[in-house]
Amino acid sequence: MKSTTIRLASLLFVGLLMTGCASTQMTVISKDQLVTKPEPGKALIYFVRPSSFGGAIQAPLFDDDQYVGTSSAKTIVPYQATPGMHMFMIVGESADFLQAELLADKTYYAEVTPRLGAWKARFSLRPQNGQITDKQVAGWEASCKQVKANEKGFAWARQNAGSVKKMKQEYLPKWQGKSETDKQILRAESGK
Repeated sequence: MKSTTIRLASLLFVGLLMTGCASTQMTVISKDQLVTKPEPGKALIYFVRPSSFGGAIQAPLFDDDQYVGTSSAKTIVPYQATPGMHMFMIVGESADFLQAELLADKTYYAEVTPRLGAWKARFSLRPQNGQITDKQVAGWEASCKQVKANEKGFAWARQNAGSVKKMKQEYLPKWQGKSETDKQILRAESGK
């Protein structure tokens, strides 16, 4: 009886991980307001989560300590960034990082990739350094919705700033300790 309950709970958990779920911390951007190019003097980075795997788990994104938005299954979070060096962080069961050098008036892509964790999904930011095709971008745009942070998202970021800071303090040294070839780095020249 006990093993049957555990198996059913495990199946329910895996089912939740595989289904999509929109975040209440984000608002869908209307078609006439879609972000299609960088603002003058800015760099545009799209955080794309094309998979519905791990969809029940939301993944907050940060530019250093600044809340950018929350990635959900089948969403694109566009972010207008100042040119220069950035350290982006994504939070799930753990935290992961993406170092980026961004140039003004260029567009960049980073794919949000979920993976299994011990209790909930973990996430990575995979830089798209020139290997992304126009066809792949068109597919993402057709299957994903652009979203932007709303007041609930900003309130969540304020209320959870302490725990997010602790995750950063725990996981950033691990990321920094990786070899250069194992670090996720979005290169300046990959901008379009």
